[in-house]
Amino acid sequence: MYISHKNNEDKIAKSSLAMKIALAAISFLIVTFFFTSAFADDLVYKSATEYDYPPFSVTNEGVADGFSVDLLKAVAKEMGINITFKIDDWSTIKKELEDGDLDVLPLVGYNEERDKVFDFTAPYIIMHGNIFVREGSDISSEEDLFGKEIIVMRGDNMHEFALEKNYTDKLILTDTYKEAFELLSSGKYDAVLSQNLVGQMLIEELGIKKVYPVTTIDESSHAIRTKLEGFEQKFCFAVKAGDSELLAKLNEGLALVSANGTYNDLYYKWFPFEKAANLTFWDKLKSSLTIIVPLVIIILGVSVIITRRQIANKKYELEKSNNTLLMLEGHLIQKQKLESIGTLASGVAHEINNPINGILNYSQIISDMACSDPQDYLSSCENIKEYSNEIIQEAHRISTIVSNLLQFSRTEKNSFSRADVRTLIDGVLSLVNIEIKRSDINLSVNVDDDIKPINCRTQQIQQILINLITNGKDALNEKYPQFDDNKKMIISAKNLIIDKKDFVRLSVEDHGNGISANVAKNIFDPFFTTKSRTEGTGLGLSISYNIAQDHNGNLSFETQEGEFTKFYLDIPAEENDESDN
Repeated sequence: MYISHKNNEDKIAKSSLAMKIALAAISFLIVTFFFTSAFADDLVYKSATEYDYPPFSVTNEGVADGFSVDLLKAVAKEMGINITFKIDDWSTIKKELEDGDLDVLPLVGYNEERDKVFDFTAPYIIMHGNIFVREGSDISSEEDLFGKEIIVMRGDNMHEFALEKNYTDKLILTDTYKEAFELLSSGKYDAVLSQNLVGQMLIEELGIKKVYPVTTIDESSHAIRTKLEGFEQKFCFAVKAGDSELLAKLNEGLALVSANGTYNDLYYKWFPFEKAANLTFWDKLKSSLTIIVPLVIIILGVSVIITRRQIANKKYELEKSNNTLLMLEGHLIQKQKLESIGTLASGVAHEINNPINGILNYSQIISDMACSDPQDYLSSCENIKEYSNEIIQEAHRISTIVSNLLQFSRTEKNSFSRADVRTLIDGVLSLVNIEIKRSDINLSVNVDDDIKPINCRTQQIQQILINLITNGKDALNEKYPQFDDNKKMIISAKNLIIDKKDFVRLSVEDHGNGISANVAKNIFDPFFTTKSRTEGTGLGLSISYNIAQDHNGNLSFETQEGEFTKFYLDIPAEENDESDN
């Protein structure tokens, strides 16, 4: 009997030690999760570039250079991060990024296959393909390529494109585009398939006189470069999969260098022929000489040119602003999400601390019972079993909270997926529940039993709900600083039909002070806030409104000053597959 008891005591002691080690590991992961970003800026990120892909990637006296390299350096400088470069062949550096030996590559063409192993920034340049031929060639369109001897760069997107199109079984592969254009210029083979900008750059750089891009003549007798149908190469910065922090910095840096003119300066530094490609004043003047007398032509020509330049400048400014806003949009959503996480951090830490204390207490009780009188062994076993079940439940509780927080903080891909509304709301409540309890708010949740699923980006919908609940909590605390029976918040979800289509309406109602008419008319404006600067950016409701619109839904509200505010989030319900009926 003594030996049996001693063995059990050893097992329980070991179990208690293992439990304490597990708790220490959980605490370490949580601390790491919240504070890793504080030290990230001291890192040196490793990058690389290939030997010769002008003008994007070139080797200048043994040093990495080119448009993409300069652009990544400018982004790094703007964001205050350090990046080192090495030079190697494309297949090697691509594999090193995939394996995590590199952090970022400056020149990666986006496609769906690569998206499975890398994460991409917004594209910083979009390239269209063209056909380059010698003077006097009979190739004037894409249809003329079939059966011809065509030169492409080995392993390039254009190589994959030519194979997919099956133009010919006579593909000639070169290691660089420079080699390809030199072969064509020397009289060998029929055509080179290349991106427009790369081809134009090499023709200029190599001084090639009798090689041209294939063009067509439009109704206005203007020559237009031929675009290969279906070929569009989006060049991006690529990071190793899952490095959302570096990806966010690079996207923000791209937006900044685009807005401050650095991108434009680098573009014309590496593509100077693009400036020279515009029609001159005299070209336009000569095309009109046969219509109006010379004096009138000059007057009208000057007016037209000035007007066109003004329109072109305005168009360029609008396009630049639009591109900047598009790139910033994704980053702002993540910024606002991180702001929400900061607000939740204290509550989540407290919420995890309670079950950890419970686990420690139950573990101590079990340990004490194991050392008690052996005569009470059977009774102790029943109690040990009961307390062990409590430990398991508390551990599951911790796991659920941490899992929900990690899921919410993760950078979400663009794809939509099916979401159960009740599960979505439960995930939000696990993160905000402690803050609601601390504020002595009477929270009720009403979800229809037959609530329909929605098709959405789950994290973004949760982001809206967390923002609305946090705003409601603040409004209630302002009206009722202490406990009050009227300090109520109601979260509900019900099915709804709008314009004969099925929707799910999620609503968050608080019985706070309501919203004044002056505030209500600006409530969805960016950076508008009634809080102090230390309490937030004022982006929450603006971003929430845009997320709802992106989901083909809507965010609206009704309020009565001094009484209540109720926000409605309407999201289309998942459509039923009628073929199953």
